[in-house]
Amino acid sequence: MKKKITETTSFKEFMALLPYYIGALVLLGIVSVILMISGTGNYTLLTGAAVGTAVSALNFVLMAMSAEKAITMTEKSAKLAMNGSYGARYIGTFIILGALMFFKIINPVTAILPLFVPKVAYTVTAFKEKSDF
Repeated sequence: MKKKITETTSFKEFMALLPYYIGALVLLGIVSVILMISGTGNYTLLTGAAVGTAVSALNFVLMAMSAEKAITMTEKSAKLAMNGSYGARYIGTFIILGALMFFKIINPVTAILPLFVPKVAYTVTAFKEKSDF
């Protein structure tokens, strides 16, 4: 029997990260608007934040789905599948962000910062859990 999408570990992990993605997008948006008002930046700051957040979230979802599928595979198959998924996800990320940066549609800094959201979220969560003891 197939699980509902809301019952999967991938969905639960994404929902745990969603507040961090929203927080990062809001923070980048506020900084971008301030820089735009001061005349230092332009609209690409906002588009970079939006696209970077979307690409980072998609990258995380694809990684989680790949990991969930790998659990049912043999060790060798799982390792091959995860390495392939890793390569494909990062090549896709750099092609999308690189093309948009090349055409000056997004700002590189605000597009790349959201890629660190999962690492920051898990670090913050680990510190919270450690301080509960």
